[in-house]
Amino acid sequence: MIISCIGDSLTEGDYGVYGKSGIANVHSENYPFFLSKLSGTEVRNFGKCGYTSTSILKYYNDGNIDVKGSDIILIMLGTNGGLDPDKDVQGNSDYLEIINKCKTDAPDAKIVLCTPPHATENPSMSNCGYAQRVNNAVAWTRKTAQKLGLYLVDVADCKEFCAENESKYQPNDGLHFSKEGYEVLAKYIFDALKKERLL
Repeated sequence: MIISCIGDSLTEGDYGVYGKSGIANVHSENYPFFLSKLSGTEVRNFGKCGYTSTSILKYYNDGNIDVKGSDIILIMLGTNGGLDPDKDVQGNSDYLEIINKCKTDAPDAKIVLCTPPHATENPSMSNCGYAQRVNNAVAWTRKTAQKLGLYLVDVADCKEFCAENESKYQPNDGLHFSKEGYEVLAKYIFDALKKERLL
């Protein structure tokens, strides 16, 4: 079994830097790493810090994403903006194009859309300001999964990720996870895939 993960810094494994924003602090202990340990399968990580669906589509078109042979493809985008549940915007079209490319390149794969996780609304955290983008992405992703009949892992619904637990799971900037946070994220996704009998 092969699982491919497409996303932004929360897939690549950015831990954030305390008091700073926009500085990548990527660790190998990311959610795909922990998902591989939990599932005992090969998990490919195609996450890129700061990317939106538009930049991921370009990255894909440039030959940097290869989902061929995948059994499951997880897509988690929208934290960096670009998705809108109420308006037809470029990011929406580009996300749909990513899905189509995945279907073409891995016709037997189960495509799973993931809503992005909780982002802080605490102004003292350096990455405060993402919450509205995340809310838009969550609404859009839920709507799109339903419309296209795709599997949904509703990460936004994970009760562990909340304002009260930011100091534990998103301690550096209120957005990026700690090692413990990525472990929880991987477990949440793993359990959801098991429930849908995809694993």
